[in-house]
Amino acid sequence: MKAKNEKRLSSRFELVLRELINEHIHTGQPVGSRTISKRLGNALSPATVRNVMQDLEEMGFVRQPHTSAGRVPTANALRYYIKFLMKPKRLSTRERQKIEKIFLGEFSDILQLLEGVGKILASISDELGLIVSPSGEELILHRIELIPITSDRLVMVLVTKSGLTRSLMMDIPSMPRNKLDMIKEGLNQRLSGLKFSEIRKTISERLADLEVLYGSFTTKIIQSAEEIFKMEDEIAALFGRENIVNKPEFSNPDELQEILELFEEDEQLIRCLPHPVDKGVEVFIGPPAAEQLGMVIANYPIGSSKGILGVVGPIRMDYSKLIELVSFTARKMTELWKPQEE
Repeated sequence: MKAKNEKRLSSRFELVLRELINEHIHTGQPVGSRTISKRLGNALSPATVRNVMQDLEEMGFVRQPHTSAGRVPTANALRYYIKFLMKPKRLSTRERQKIEKIFLGEFSDILQLLEGVGKILASISDELGLIVSPSGEELILHRIELIPITSDRLVMVLVTKSGLTRSLMMDIPSMPRNKLDMIKEGLNQRLSGLKFSEIRKTISERLADLEVLYGSFTTKIIQSAEEIFKMEDEIAALFGRENIVNKPEFSNPDELQEILELFEEDEQLIRCLPHPVDKGVEVFIGPPAAEQLGMVIANYPIGSSKGILGVVGPIRMDYSKLIELVSFTARKMTELWKPQEE
């Protein structure tokens, strides 16, 4: 969320606004003056709170749903709350351990890891976990491994400089292990250190001598280069859709369906995201493409590419906790790749 030069409200207005927002975040329901008075230990009477809320409504900080005597905060109020009134919450030790466990586990490729990260973000936040993968075009090949499975099948593992891997099953002509090792050495000598995009464009010239020496298997690699040396394009995914089904904001089936359809496809989801995301965690409340939603998102770097992770939910999310959740997860993602990049 971009910082703006804003005039502070009076202490009494801030006190009422903070309690209203905290109660609304907890319940998802409109908040009445008596409830706020009780939260304040009756330091302000319900009548005084009611007058303050009327003034806040005139200033655009709260609104009154037609069906309720209570009030709910506007997007402007939540932005003010995050900037001036919110007290950050720390993740519990157990929550941190759950996140760290994802990065300590075994994963065969980037998509498997990102799925795990998206699911843990959804689980801890009780909102939607958001993952956007980095584009693979700028990834640099570090090495190739050829792992025999049977006499005529192997797994080709591509390891990038950033540590991402891609595994492919391939049929091969029967050959002794030492010949397979020589092919692997030849491939690494000619392709290591190159971008995937460059490999695809120049592989025929780079492997011409290997094709003469080793025949059909090398020919197959050359002919399949477009498929082999291509990480997936930018992919976006949401996890934990079941978390929003019971949210009070989406109790209307039509409203719930509208939200689900908004994120039906990757391209729609990516278009909803504000770009670019600055360094650190960004909070977006009611962005143009999704005015009823809030987003807490951060970049994570992988080599020269960047992805996005975060949490999406109704605008009254518990930002005090979610900012720390997204920040901690983004740091862990960054730390995971840092040793391979140095």
